[in-house]
Amino acid sequence: MTRTTRGRPRNPAVEQRIAAAALTIYGDHGWAGFNFESVARAADVSRDSLYRRWNDRRGLLVDAIGRVPPAPAPLEGLSLRDALLRAALSSLERYLAPGGHALIRLYVEAPQDPELLDLFHREVITPAVLAARQLVRDAIAAGRLPADASPTAIIDSVFGAVLLHVLVTPMELRPRMIEQAQSYVTDVVDMTLRGAYYREPEVSPGA
Repeated sequence: MTRTTRGRPRNPAVEQRIAAAALTIYGDHGWAGFNFESVARAADVSRDSLYRRWNDRRGLLVDAIGRVPPAPAPLEGLSLRDALLRAALSSLERYLAPGGHALIRLYVEAPQDPELLDLFHREVITPAVLAARQLVRDAIAAGRLPADASPTAIIDSVFGAVLLHVLVTPMELRPRMIEQAQSYVTDVVDMTLRGAYYREPEVSPGA
C-alpha cells in the first residue's frame, strides 16, 4: 500500500476534498494530466498536504477510486441471486456517481502502467472479484448450480453487462437508465442465472 502515516492527525474532510479533486482531474485529463500539483490546486490545498498522506500519485488515485460511493454492499446471508442483484446495482451506481467516470477511465489506462495496474488490481479489483466468485462456488457446493458451472463466466456476464450498459448509453438517456437501473440489473442477473440452471433456495411455509 502506498499511503503514508507520517505527520499530524488527518482531517477526514480535507482527505475527502482531495479525493474528489483527484477523481475529477483523472476523470477529465487521464493519467497524463494527473499529478500532485493539479490535484492540490483543484482541492485548494498545498502539495505538502498530499505528500503527507500519499507516497505517490498511484497511491492517491487508487485511494480516491476506493472512495467512489456507494460502498460495496454487504452480501452475507443472501442467496446468490439476491447477492448478485445487490452487488450489480451497487456497481452500476458507482459508475454513475460523481467520480465514477474516473473508475471507467482507469479500466482503460491502467494496462499502460504496470505498477498502476498491479496496484489497481490488488486494492480494487481482486478482492471484489474473489468475493463474487466465492458466492458462485458456495451455490455450486449447495447444489444450487451444476457442478460444472463457471464462476468466472457467471460473474463476467453480470458485471460485464453492467459496465457495457454504462459505456454505450448516451448522456441524454442517462436519466432513464438511472430510473430503470433496478429493472435492468434484475433482467441481467435472472437471464444469467437461468442460463446457468440456477435453483433458488426453497422458502419454508410461514418463513
